Amino acid sequence: MERHEALESLKIIDEAMAQTRRAIAHGGSGYFFIIWGIVWLVGFLANELLAPHTAGYVWLALDAFGLVGSVIVGIRLGRRVRSPEGRRSGLRAAALWALLIAYGALLYWAASPPLERLSLFVTLFVGFGYAIAGLWISTPLLLTGLAISALAAVVWTAFPSALPYALSLLGGGGMIGVGVYMLRAWK
Repeated sequence: MERHEALESLKIIDEAMAQTRRAIAHGGSGYFFIIWGIVWLVGFLANELLAPHTAGYVWLALDAFGLVGSVIVGIRLGRRVRSPEGRRSGLRAAALWALLIAYGALLYWAASPPLERLSLFVTLFVGFGYAIAGLWISTPLLLTGLAISALAAVVWTAFPSALPYALSLLGGGGMIGVGVYMLRAWK
């Protein structure tokens, strides 16, 4: 391969990557990060600042917000994609998260870790879900999953009492930041 051919190939690859980023941004993936970032930001702060039973109600409301918001965004984005493959991809993504939630609940039940590790367990499982989805969908999902998992593991090991604050501010705030970045920078 000649030098000019190699440069042309690299230019084509760069353009394909830019088109992929734009498609992901226009596809609205950033909205899901923002929705679930809000859930984490408020929920993990509630764990630390409110009584346990009150925090439980806050989480219930936040999870409902996240689920309903994700469904609404998914339906609206699905209307933009008129192909059968786009519809199948959306259904597969929903099925992936439904299976992860079901298996996460089963694994938590089977392992029976102490209650103080519930946040760590859920966080690692969500990070795993983002990482797995990222292998097929997009690099930001993969990197977000790996970052969330690493954050949780490092903070739990070094400063276990700081985990809720780290998950709220860095995890939730990070997801919001990734979502905003995807929607703005990849246009």
